[in-house]
Amino acid sequence: MDATTQDPIDTAAAWHARIDSPDMDWAGFGDWLAADPSHRTAYDSIALLDAEIGAAAPAITALLPANDDGVADAQPAVAARPTRWRWMAAGTGGALAAGLALLLVAPAVTPGDSGVQTYATGPGETRAVTLADGSAMQLDRGSRVSVSGGRTPLIEVADGAASFSVRHDPSRTLIVRAGGYVVRDIGTRFAVVSAGGRISVAVAQGSVSVAPQTADGSAPTTLVAGQRIDIDPAAGIAERRAVAPTSVADWTDGRLDYDGAPLPLVVADISRYARTPLVVDPSAAGLRFSGVLTIGDGSRLLDQLRAVLPLRLRRADGVVHIERSSQR
Repeated sequence: MDATTQDPIDTAAAWHARIDSPDMDWAGFGDWLAADPSHRTAYDSIALLDAEIGAAAPAITALLPANDDGVADAQPAVAARPTRWRWMAAGTGGALAAGLALLLVAPAVTPGDSGVQTYATGPGETRAVTLADGSAMQLDRGSRVSVSGGRTPLIEVADGAASFSVRHDPSRTLIVRAGGYVVRDIGTRFAVVSAGGRISVAVAQGSVSVAPQTADGSAPTTLVAGQRIDIDPAAGIAERRAVAPTSVADWTDGRLDYDGAPLPLVVADISRYARTPLVVDPSAAGLRFSGVLTIGDGSRLLDQLRAVLPLRLRRADGVVHIERSSQR
């Protein structure tokens, strides 16, 4: 691709349109990103715009007139309107397909009932669930979540990611457990990830408290809108940092957005879409990533990461080891 005379936004759009192509030139893409800081900014803006259009696609479609012969003859200009988004379709197709959610209503369970409803998603599907108390839960791909407790929900995120939109009601508290930690909420929007042995909680609106499931004498950590905590239980490390509220549960829009995130955290997210176990080698554990990854069908996420960071992949015994490369 000759990008020497093109506007960075135009070039970024062209790269993004090819992101899921089998013949994507990842080396050329990485060179272009590294050539000028404005290229990274341009590409991230295109990826974010793509995700926003993907999320708005159903509403846009609903506003278009019916595509019957009479309307087509009377209004030929309308029929041509969708073609202006064609360059984005290549990047959003997988995200849109994954975003088609099936609405399920959890069976009513009384607080004293031991009934548990388990929801699981495959590698190519997400799922939206309306809980008995009226709260909304959405599962990312490759996730497994169990629900009990009826109108005082108790939720266990066994694996993967889930986002929650909880109606404010001081008379009850929604409880989410993940990896030995408990998240309590009475009304907010937040997301929980349990993957790769790590736990993450991020808040888009309101506040939640996070504490170990087994009391250890420490006070709960309170997170407010625009904050995220990443926990590595094995290492006993927890890192709280600021995030954009709009980036919370960004996987619902077909993207993963990071600002200085540790590589192990990024890889833990990517592992939800990978068909092979991923392990970050100690040589690469200190790397951090800023930017937007386009999920698509999940197969190109590591390629996008390698285009920016000095990484190499080594496959052994069915496991992909992510190591630091001496190049760049």
